[in-house]
Amino acid sequence: MSGIRLAIVGAGKMGGAVLQGALRAEVLQPDEIGIYHPNPRRLAELAERYGVAALDDDALHHAERVLLAVKPQSFEGVAPLVAQRNASFLSLMAGVTARTIARRVGSQRVIRAMPNLGASLGISATALAALPEATAEDRSMARTLFGAVGRVYEVREDLFDAFTGLAGSGPAFVAVVAEALADGGVRAGLDRDTARDLARQVLLATSRLLETKRPGELKDEVASAGGTAIAGIRALERHRLRFALIDAVEQATERAAALSEEDGA
Repeated sequence: MSGIRLAIVGAGKMGGAVLQGALRAEVLQPDEIGIYHPNPRRLAELAERYGVAALDDDALHHAERVLLAVKPQSFEGVAPLVAQRNASFLSLMAGVTARTIARRVGSQRVIRAMPNLGASLGISATALAALPEATAEDRSMARTLFGAVGRVYEVREDLFDAFTGLAGSGPAFVAVVAEALADGGVRAGLDRDTARDLARQVLLATSRLLETKRPGELKDEVASAGGTAIAGIRALERHRLRFALIDAVEQATERAAALSEEDGA
């Protein structure tokens, strides 16, 4: 196990996406990665699925760099297994502050990361917030690792909840919009499969166009005088879509902050 550069604790949707991205981009080779899971059967399944090493308690405890990809409520049980003074820690846990992690693992070399589900496609938006004690090598490794699955934004930790509320929760909000657009198409007479495909294509095309245009510019180009789009926009304004989305981000941000408070941070 001497060649292990990264130990991953937990490999659910997000941890698995980061792992696959790192392997796909060849940021790390399979023999440089190890996975830990307390359930032996699950551990064997994960190691075989990704072609990486299965780590036991001893190997995990001596890892030099650990990616914490567990649910926040599982951290209390995991912390004693990974705690060591000289290790570097990367955390995907929502709501658990870097200082809380440092206190429980015994190392100040902690970086929080929050990718979104775009990581599975290599188009994630990932926030990084590092403690001052994290080394330049720690930070470089984090940027490289998460750069393999999308775009990286280094932010102050006091803005991390806002990033989580927008980028972390945002895909769920957009999915609701996509579902509603498809339902609108069905109501207008389209069959369900066609409506879903059109909604998906509209969102895809819009995302590409927004790479070079501000949202307001794109809206103005589509909404011609007296046309169909401006009539629809009037309906959106009447039903306060803007307010609903702003409120959704705000509520998600507040929930992220509440998770930190519940953790005792």
